[in-house]
Amino acid sequence: MKTQKIIPFLLLFVGSFLIQSCSKDDPGRPEEELPDLPPATVTKSGEYTVTELPGDLTVSMGGQDGTGDGGFKPVYYSLEDGRVVPEAYVKSDHWDIAFTGIYNSSIWANNGAAEYNPAKGGIGSGGAYLVVDPVIDAKYYDAVKHQPKQVPIDKSLLDEAYSNVQSVPVADPQLMTNGYLSLDYFLGSSNGYAFYDFYGAMFPGNKERGHIVYNLPRPIIIKTAKGNYAKLIIYSFYKGSPRSPTLADKAPYISFKYTILKDGSKDFTKITDN
Repeated sequence: MKTQKIIPFLLLFVGSFLIQSCSKDDPGRPEEELPDLPPATVTKSGEYTVTELPGDLTVSMGGQDGTGDGGFKPVYYSLEDGRVVPEAYVKSDHWDIAFTGIYNSSIWANNGAAEYNPAKGGIGSGGAYLVVDPVIDAKYYDAVKHQPKQVPIDKSLLDEAYSNVQSVPVADPQLMTNGYLSLDYFLGSSNGYAFYDFYGAMFPGNKERGHIVYNLPRPIIIKTAKGNYAKLIIYSFYKGSPRSPTLADKAPYISFKYTILKDGSKDFTKITDN
């Protein structure tokens, strides 16, 4: 399967804020407030790669206790269209995942019917599900300590976990809509898609290796705001996707791969031109 690459800095272009004529895309806001959307880069089902999608680069945690969102602004992204979506469209179905919270590490799906969802009151009907494969986990994860046995985790293991997801493994009622996918066992969470080495446990005594995020071989299923399905694996939160990051590496720059089925099907082994 040919993988298409998406360059995020092109996606950030939001046009000249022209006034549009129709308000049906976002019933919650007057249309004159909505900026133009960037050009779509995804038009059909397939596998796509997003490299170094910038999070909110204007703030950092520097001395904060890590219990809030750190003041990081959300980044809304459309898997359907392959573009960053301005926050003005938060109640629309133009975005599918939102990267929020500390270093944009909390992942929401777009669901307007959910009480605590960023899209509350909107028209999105999405959801999210974290795939934890016990066979894959046994290769790298210490279930007692809730941390990897060692880092870095080889990228091939992330690709293996991603490839193993050949269809949507759960029914829609099991998708998360009123919560977000988070870091593994961090601030009261359970299984997560990445391990945050808050105390530097993986490299004791090395201050440059504390407070580092290591992405885990745990794919994510996303039901899009329009009701289609995608699978996704996040590779890195750092600029340049270093294999073994340190505090000197800049974040958040989110790199990930996803396959989207734009025909409503759930079988990732059968990609159509829709």
